[in-house]
Amino acid sequence: MAFVKRKLESDVQALLVTVAHQVREKLYSETSGVPKWGTSFVRIESDGMSVGLELARLNMEQALAEQAAAMPSEAREVPDEVVDCAGSRTARLQTEAGVVCWQEPRKQLTRRRKAFFPPKSGSGSGD
Repeated sequence: MAFVKRKLESDVQALLVTVAHQVREKLYSETSGVPKWGTSFVRIESDGMSVGLELARLNMEQALAEQAAAMPSEAREVPDEVVDCAGSRTARLQTEAGVVCWQEPRKQLTRRRKAFFPPKSGSGSGD
């Protein structure tokens, strides 16, 4: 899927400027946060993209985990059914920034519905 970059709010942009400065100081700590003279642009670009993609992955992972944990009660409502908790499962999604994992709540209906079309004998066996 092609990524479309959107304009960030000025307060988010200001925070990113601060975070970028702090990360750069950690990446290039041996030279006071400045890449060593002669470091190629390709290396600086690779470092920057690696940081950016990991930030994006962490942002998605945290957002999905918190969204799943704050599932609204109306999401658990099914007409004429009772919905019970059924634990959670780890959801995994491959993104452009890497694999994102979070705990996804599971629910189950307490009443069983009968199949509208019961399976026929030999179904799927080529009979």
